[in-house]
This record gives sequence, C-alpha cells and structure tokens, in this order.
Amino acid sequence: MPKTRVQKEAQLTKLVDKLKSSKAIILTEFTGLTMEDLDSLRATARKEGVTFQVAKNTLLDKAAKEAGIDGLVTQKVGKQIAVATDGEDEIAVSKLIYQFAKNHSEKIKIYAGILEKKLVPIETINQLAQLPSREELLARLVGTLNSPINDFVRVLNGPLQGFYNCIKTLSSK
Repeated sequence: MPKTRVQKEAQLTKLVDKLKSSKAIILTEFTGLTMEDLDSLRATARKEGVTFQVAKNTLLDKAAKEAGIDGLVTQKVGKQIAVATDGEDEIAVSKLIYQFAKNHSEKIKIYAGILEKKLVPIETINQLAQLPSREELLARLVGTLNSPINDFVRVLNGPLQGFYNCIKTLSSK
C-alpha cells in the first residue's frame, strides 16, 4: 500500500533532522544482503548508538538538500541506499560500516561519506575506520606517561639492588 503524502513528509522531516544532528553520515549500497545480515547489522548498530535505516534515493536527495548537504546525488544510482548516522562519534559509525563491509565484501559497499555536512571521499571514511578506538588511544597514552616513571624507579633501585646482591653473595660464603 503506497504511503500518503503526510507519511512521506513525516519521513522526510525525520530524515532531515537525522542528517542535521549527525556529525557523520555513511551511505551504503546493500544489494544482495539477506534479511538476517541486515538485522544483525542493525542490532550491532543499535549497541554502538548508530542508526541504520533504508531510505529512498529521491527522499534522501531532498533531505540532504534541506539539511544543507551539497553535492549528494543518489537518484541516478539505481540501487538501494541505506543511511548510517551517529550523533556523537564520527569514528564509531565509520568503523561499524567498514567492518561489516569487510566481512560482507560483495554485498555491502560504502557509497559516500558526509562529515560535518561536507561530502568526503570514501578513502577518508576508510582511514577514519582504521583509527584506533578512544579507549585504545587512552591506554597508549597512559603507557607512554607511565614508562619514564618506571624507568626512574628502576634507576633509583639499581644501587640498592647491587648492594643487596653483594651482601647476599658474602653471606652465602
């Protein structure tokens, strides 16, 4: 049953709000993806705080125009397009789609990426996806900050350890 004009306008408004509020938007072609794969992607996306939805190409073009995103043309693609958006973390959405595309190489492809209302090349999205996570970067920072402290303690402990070894050697004779 076709949608009424009111339903289409509501869907357009919702999509425009999503596009305006998101820092990162990834558009994907998902031709040949099974419902099970699509459901697992949506479930994983929900856990990560990412919204993944299928949108008609004409609706997506209108929403992008209203949201102030220039240069996006999906009408001529002729394939199904899904929109992955995230409000807080630009990296999470790109990581999620990149990993899924890597595991399902022939079924899902990144069509375009939008960061802060600007169209970016697919290579930029791939580079963002390969960055380490925030937690991993913080762990590296802590390790880097902790290393000089550990070295300093070892240096201070060296003479005391040497003295202890001398006493132990003398006591065993």
